[in-house]
Parts: sequence; C-alpha cells; structure tokens
Amino acid sequence: MILPLIKTHWGTTVHKWHVFRFMLKVCILLMWKAIKHDLSKYSKDEASAFTKAGRLKNLTYGSDEYKLQIRELLGPALDHHYEHNAHHPEHYKRLGIDGMDLLTEIEMLVDWRAATLRHKDGNIGRSIIINQERFGYDSRRARRYHRTIEALNLELEN
Repeated sequence: MILPLIKTHWGTTVHKWHVFRFMLKVCILLMWKAIKHDLSKYSKDEASAFTKAGRLKNLTYGSDEYKLQIRELLGPALDHHYEHNAHHPEHYKRLGIDGMDLLTEIEMLVDWRAATLRHKDGNIGRSIIINQERFGYDSRRARRYHRTIEALNLELEN
C-alpha cells in the first residue's frame, strides 16, 4: 500500500530523507555540546573556584548578594570559564547572545534551566526575565525562550 505512494511521491520522499538527515545532524551536534558542556570546570584554572560555588545555592539568582558572591567566589575562574565556553553570552565580548548560532543558544537556555535546580528558589521563567535585562535581548526573544522551555517540558521538571 505505501510503496505506490512512495513511487508517485518520490520527490517528497527524497525531501523527507534530506530533512531526516539534517535533523539527525542537529541532534548529533546538540549531543556533542552536551558531552563537552562545561568541561573547563574540571581544569586547574576553574576547578577549585567552582567547588566553592555550591555556597550560592541559598542565594536568589540575580540578587545583589548573588552578584557580589559569584564575583567573590569565582573571580578569574569565571572569566576563564566565559572565555572557553561559547554557551555564555559573555564569551562574545561585543555581540553577546547575538554572536551565537541557534544550537549554542539552545545549550545556553538548557544551561539556564539546569542552573535553576541549584537554587532552592530557582525559576526558569524568572531567570529569562532577569537575563533579558542582563543581556539586553528583546521581548520577542524572551517569549521564544519561554515557548522553547514549554515545548521541551522543562518547566515541569524538578
């Protein structure tokens, strides 16, 4: 039954296989990003500082106390981390998030969501709003981030 349809719609079938091939490449690249995500935190330049970062869990992300503590605890290790990890807007000195490709932007958004799990009052919706002011992106991008989190069902996970 399906073979005659494939033959009569050969162009569509070929197109579907190309889409499949390209989507598979996207998946593989995202998995590669997941594997190498934050590996620099294990380096001599970052490891000892990020060990101390656990103290931040009782602070509210974006608060003045959080900002002060993160700089105090991480200092130069944070600068090193931003320099070596493209999923941070700080990696792109002039462009910020606008310097990222979409796959890196997805890694950044997922990283933000994972970071909310480190704080007892973590909330990805609130983080997106805080980061909108912090990184200067517009409301359209913020809404796209919210929709992406919803599409991935990440707002429901603990």
